[in-house]
Amino acid sequence: MSKRTLVIGGTGPTGPHILQGLLDRGHDVTMLHRGAHEPPGLPDVRHLHADPHFAETLQEVVGGQEWDLVVATYGRMRVTGEFFAGRTDQLICVGGVPVYRGFIEPQGSKPWGMKVNAREDSPLADTAEVPAKFAMQILNAERSVMERAANGAYKASYVRYPQIYGPRNIVPWEWAVLKRIQDGRDYMILPDDGLWTIFRCAARNAAAGIMAMVDQPEVADGESYNVADDDQFTLRQWAEVVAEICGKPLDFVGIPSLIAPSAVNEFLAPASRPHMTVDASKIRTQLGHRDVITAYDALVETVEWLRENPPTPEAYPMYTARFDYELEDRQVAAYAKAVEMCRAEAPDEAPPLAHPMPHPKVPSLTGDERGR
Repeated sequence: MSKRTLVIGGTGPTGPHILQGLLDRGHDVTMLHRGAHEPPGLPDVRHLHADPHFAETLQEVVGGQEWDLVVATYGRMRVTGEFFAGRTDQLICVGGVPVYRGFIEPQGSKPWGMKVNAREDSPLADTAEVPAKFAMQILNAERSVMERAANGAYKASYVRYPQIYGPRNIVPWEWAVLKRIQDGRDYMILPDDGLWTIFRCAARNAAAGIMAMVDQPEVADGESYNVADDDQFTLRQWAEVVAEICGKPLDFVGIPSLIAPSAVNEFLAPASRPHMTVDASKIRTQLGHRDVITAYDALVETVEWLRENPPTPEAYPMYTARFDYELEDRQVAAYAKAVEMCRAEAPDEAPPLAHPMPHPKVPSLTGDERGR
């Protein structure tokens, strides 16, 4: 007998792959979303329209229906977890890395920022000296779902998304590179020389992680999981790969993020700072999850989609990229002038470096010619 499955959301980047994965497993799938976006090309499933942020609107549309599985990719998870208690056998919720201490408002953490390669049991947002409000909302929602699961309301699992990318993504990250190339720019600014490391997960791979939870509900019950691509890039490596896919190399000009805040906003979530790295081995070892697409191929797919669907202010009202090339030119010129002034005012010639281990030119039982 087919499992009755409800997907909340489903119109974003991971949605089509989640829907198709469920259909491929023989589920009887319904998706619930606000109806504000009805993108073409979604798998053929029944639609319900309601705002999943509020229990009263869910009650109006869902009523007394019960489900074998609910996959919640959108809405308020605290509301979802409470509403579907006793109405579903399994609940899978999508959260995110803001639950980790220091991802949002990193200045409130000691040491500064988010733990490198954060595991699921790494310090969470509530251990910061001053917990970030938004991070605590996400963390408290996850905890409320898990508490209900522990009390027998359903089997529950959580996936903590990093930076997701792919067609239909709510932030068209790759557009920052693609549009500059289309506009004939020869260079783009990368804050801090592009040395940030922001872990990403292709939408297809994130959906595959959720399917691993669907396939093994007993193992995944009560567990939270990181997901991330096997292959990761620094910001500069990512920009170079996107430019290569676009077919035109760009020069990259590194400017300190303190004087290029508009460039910073093109690459980071609000109130966050680099770095953001996670250990995603748990879902691989416990559930056997594997990437279904390489990061490079996922970027090719994303760039092709953006070429065919250029972002507009109407479609992406919160996208902050300004593409103010006159400002960028002035920033680059001003920074070059500041560098020259610093070199003139405080010249610094670094001492030569040598390997600290001895490298004798002749056999010797004492120090070499450098005293090593």
